[in-house]
Amino acid sequence: MQVDSSLPEAGPSTPRLLEPQDRAIDPVAELKDLLGRETAKTRLRRLAAHRDTQPLFNPICISTTLSACNKVRSDCSRAHFEPIIRPYTDISLGYCSYLNLCYGEPMFRSNPSLGDANAPRGGVKECRYMHFQVAPATTRTSQPLPVEFPAAIPIRAVDKLLGVEATQGDEAWRGVKQWINCDLRSFDYSVLGQFQVIVADPPWDIHMSLPYGTMTDDEMRRLPLAALQPDWALLCLWVTGRAMELGRELFSVWGYRRVDELVWVKVNQLGRLIRTGRTGHWLNHTCEHLLIALKLPASWPRDKPIPYDEIPALRSLGRGVDTDVVVAEVRETSRKPDEVYGVIERLVPRGRKLELFGRKHNARPGWLTLGNQLGDSQIAEADLHDRLQQRYPNQPFALVS
Repeated sequence: MQVDSSLPEAGPSTPRLLEPQDRAIDPVAELKDLLGRETAKTRLRRLAAHRDTQPLFNPICISTTLSACNKVRSDCSRAHFEPIIRPYTDISLGYCSYLNLCYGEPMFRSNPSLGDANAPRGGVKECRYMHFQVAPATTRTSQPLPVEFPAAIPIRAVDKLLGVEATQGDEAWRGVKQWINCDLRSFDYSVLGQFQVIVADPPWDIHMSLPYGTMTDDEMRRLPLAALQPDWALLCLWVTGRAMELGRELFSVWGYRRVDELVWVKVNQLGRLIRTGRTGHWLNHTCEHLLIALKLPASWPRDKPIPYDEIPALRSLGRGVDTDVVVAEVRETSRKPDEVYGVIERLVPRGRKLELFGRKHNARPGWLTLGNQLGDSQIAEADLHDRLQQRYPNQPFALVS
């Protein structure tokens, strides 16, 4: 093969021309090698783990179950799923669509939403479909999969990498979870101050039976979200079904422009697309959408382009860092993937962050969460605590540090 000598040498940003020996690589072997490499998800889990408090993370074998793995390889040090066979399990039915989130599983008997926990089997009907649990790594190899676990990255180190320290200072609230238990339909939002990003997962009235109360379209229109943000701040809105169109309408009512959209593809315990969704009139929904909108100045023309590179508030955003698709496992009702919060925090590394319609599992360090299922309120910002005490003298607000 003749190569023009005037071409630059191959480098990190220059595609390298394939030599004959490269083209001779077995494509099947190369594909197996790629499938066996550590994924970005696995690497993030390793970085987030503490060596002294969490066990080593062993990736799940791509064959899923041990029996399937035995058919294609003689040794494997990765973990596998194994079926849970109970006296009432009927293996001819196949695996349960809900798997580890099945309401018939004993692990959910203590969940108060499932009825009387003292009733036989927790008051829950037995599920005869197959379920799975993670089995330890097999002993067919003498050495476990080598996995290095560095210490978790300190918040200050992450801030330094993202260039946040210059604007955030040493405010103690940044490392503390804050939440306010309230009715968002009547809460006085004027005590909160301003936020650079707001995430909301509203209880949309999607005209279906849901295990929680919903808000009408007019109640959503009356939410004063624009008053909580300066111009050029971001609003992230979870939508599904008809709420996708309503969400876009609300952006216009509130004074925002939709600029992007993230899709959460829902998978089950085995990493497969969920088959039984609880929403959707025509098709079962296996994904949810996070609409991302930008607050425009009141005088900004509706169709005028946004000069991102000319507006200081937009230059500080981490645009172009993440992709618009997150594939993550379904957990409790309305609980969103932790990975999405990482996307938002990298997109908006500076400024205060607010989540509306949240639950206890949504609370995160550096965020303020509002919802009506949060229990006693917890505040770390002293000035916010004072305003809340003055506005709601009969409601307790714990001041933490």
